[in-house]
Amino acid sequence: MTEHYLVRLSKTIAENWDNPALTDFYLTEDGTARDVSRGNRYTYGEMYGKMLGLAGMFRRLGIQKGDHVAICGSNSANWAVAYLAIAAYQGVVVTVLHSQTTDDIADQLEFSDAVALFTDIELWEELKERNFSQLHTVISLEDYSVLCGMKAELSVVSIKPLDCQLSHGSLDDLAMICFTSGSTSVSKGVMLTYRNISATIISLVTIFPLKMNKNILSYLPLSHMYGLLGDILSQLCQGSSIFISIYTSFKIIDTINIVRPFQLLLVPTLLKNLLNCISIFEQNGTIKAFDYVLVGAAVTNSEEVHLLRNKGFRLTIGYGMTETTSLVSCINPAWFRENACGKIVDEIQVMFSPEGEILVKGENVMLGYYKNPEATAQKIDKDGWLHTGDAGWLDDDGYLYVTGRLGQDMIVLPNGENIHPEDIETKLNVLPEVKESVVVAREGKLVALVVLNDGECCDNQETNILNLVNPQLPLFSQLDKIEFLSEPIQYTAKHTIKRYLYK
Repeated sequence: MTEHYLVRLSKTIAENWDNPALTDFYLTEDGTARDVSRGNRYTYGEMYGKMLGLAGMFRRLGIQKGDHVAICGSNSANWAVAYLAIAAYQGVVVTVLHSQTTDDIADQLEFSDAVALFTDIELWEELKERNFSQLHTVISLEDYSVLCGMKAELSVVSIKPLDCQLSHGSLDDLAMICFTSGSTSVSKGVMLTYRNISATIISLVTIFPLKMNKNILSYLPLSHMYGLLGDILSQLCQGSSIFISIYTSFKIIDTINIVRPFQLLLVPTLLKNLLNCISIFEQNGTIKAFDYVLVGAAVTNSEEVHLLRNKGFRLTIGYGMTETTSLVSCINPAWFRENACGKIVDEIQVMFSPEGEILVKGENVMLGYYKNPEATAQKIDKDGWLHTGDAGWLDDDGYLYVTGRLGQDMIVLPNGENIHPEDIETKLNVLPEVKESVVVAREGKLVALVVLNDGECCDNQETNILNLVNPQLPLFSQLDKIEFLSEPIQYTAKHTIKRYLYK
């Protein structure tokens, strides 16, 4: 039977009472590799005490069990504590990405029926003139002071490890609403249960078992499931010490030199950053072969993966999406297989449609989209299979291979050929002069929109790139032309391209 993650967390808190749990991580402005941390630091016991204090504050503010409480702000230790406090109070957490436009944030807060909001003071200054029909309380993520609504102080609770017992409801209760990244359409509110979250945590701690008090570096957005589950919830359930980076850019050298993380979560666009830094690591004698480097990716450049593994990085590829609580397949680096996304986790079943689409069913699969039964019915069929929109296959040993997107992301040429643009983009992005790219179809021909590293196009650059890439491609998927973009390509918080913006 699936163990509720809050039950597991209760035990871990008691066992690690005086050990560090969450630390806000900062560097000096010039990036000097010195331990210059400020902000909040919590041991496991202090984290638990703060959670109890927030529960008392919720009661005084009139927040009820089952109410929707949103979090929209920069990554921080207080962000993580607020999430856990809402969960243990049996509220429904609504996670909203703070780097969106103010209009999008306001729309998602209103749509989610949130009655309370944890946010940054600066962001609330931009939002406070909006008319919210249900939102009656706003709490600062900086110090948990009330910014809007009835005033209530955070109480100090005297507790001991033996008293640690987190409240929790049924595994099948709604736990959170997480808005999708919106890579192919507008965001939808994914409804996840405690069973979904608990099953994923069980998979992660089984695949990546940690010893207590290992350092973890967290920099991916906590408003999305990959960062929240991989860097925070599964790590706290194992007694890790988590350093939460405030940076939106990846200051990998300075940060890693200080934190020395046991595990690092990456997204595909950051693989290249890591490779670019390896030479500096080696020059300074500071290269750290992590115990685990997990890349959440459907399609990843195999050359980059090969180079990283040759440098001693124990790397593996995983596959999932918000609708599957971020996980479908993964594997320990000891059983890594190149180009594969690991094996299907125990809590998930997989089958394939006649078109090769990956269909999944199991404890990780969402309830549906909030207030959107039509979209839910399109995503989950009458037999309970979730249609991922991705194409793939399993080899004889049970390894999953994801070949690209079906539907909107897949390009269908007039001759009937199906083109997965990621396959071409990975070949473009490995070129030294190419920073990033997106492939589109125009009048039945393939066009690559390219951002250059130096920002300026020189003579014959289009021809040079075409001559380098096209020989690597089948005739039916070769590029007709290159267009150079002056602005960066727009990505979601999970670093997937917002393809619907490019035509």
